[in-house]
Amino acid sequence: MKKIRIIVTIFLLSVGCFSMLPKTTVNVSAAKAVKVKAKSKSTKSGKFYIVLTGYTKKGKKVWTRKSDKHIGAQVSQVTYKKRKNQVYLFDGKKLKIFRLSSGKKLKQIKLKIGGGHSFAFDSKDNIYLTGYFYNTVYKLDKKGRIKWRKNIKHLGLSNAYGAKYKKGILTVYYEYSPRAGELDMGKHFWIKFNSKNGKIKSYRR
Repeated sequence: MKKIRIIVTIFLLSVGCFSMLPKTTVNVSAAKAVKVKAKSKSTKSGKFYIVLTGYTKKGKKVWTRKSDKHIGAQVSQVTYKKRKNQVYLFDGKKLKIFRLSSGKKLKQIKLKIGGGHSFAFDSKDNIYLTGYFYNTVYKLDKKGRIKWRKNIKHLGLSNAYGAKYKKGILTVYYEYSPRAGELDMGKHFWIKFNSKNGKIKSYRR
């Protein structure tokens, strides 16, 4: 009988020790966004902003991010681009980069362009950037450092509305040409730049 009591006592002590151990939790992988949508909103004072929302493949909302609030202007001060596993938010003179899957803010870069952003990317994640009311084209590396800048005012072209990168050539499209009688968005006026050094290779105005 005494032997049985000893065994029972040892068992109860063992159970008590295990119950005092820290509890472990099983990590359940969080839902990951694979697409993003933007919605424009405005405040009572007339300022506007956009809300970015990341969704799973099945449409479940994972995260939301808001841009800064801006006064209405002729061209938009806010736009975005989903690229690879990141979301680029051009927010006035800021570029905010978020992770697509979680919405986590990865970095923020100061820009020289404040609105009407026209941009393109190359395979090394360099960004080529200009704006509707801006005469300068910039190349930024993925850390936001300016690699080159080129002023095109002497050509008379203005009102940039699009940019394209292909095989080492950056093409920027312009709405206005001094030789045209009206504004044109048919990609008739453009400048082609050497993406490595920013030198102008050709243009049409």
